[in-house]
Amino acid sequence: MLTIDSYPVPRPTVQGRLLENEAVVVLPEKGQVKVLNEVGARIWSLADGGRSVRDIAAIISTEFAVTPAEAEADTLAFIATLAAKDIVSLSAQKP
Repeated sequence: MLTIDSYPVPRPTVQGRLLENEAVVVLPEKGQVKVLNEVGARIWSLADGGRSVRDIAAIISTEFAVTPAEAEADTLAFIATLAAKDIVSLSAQKP
């Protein structure tokens, strides 16, 4: 279950690459490629298992000049989407 204190981490089968202000994420098992915009790419790069959603949202708030509440809501929604598409898995604690 996703909470603000969850730790997202990319699934081992997912390959990703940062390109300028975007990211390309490849899901070989599904034969899919996803392109993430600048904010999505930044969230993806921060979702390394060592940061909670709260930590990621705080960084997004600072880097993209949005309120902490907006950053938390948007980060939660985006990570929920990534989890639903099997791009990240969630842990209740740091791995």
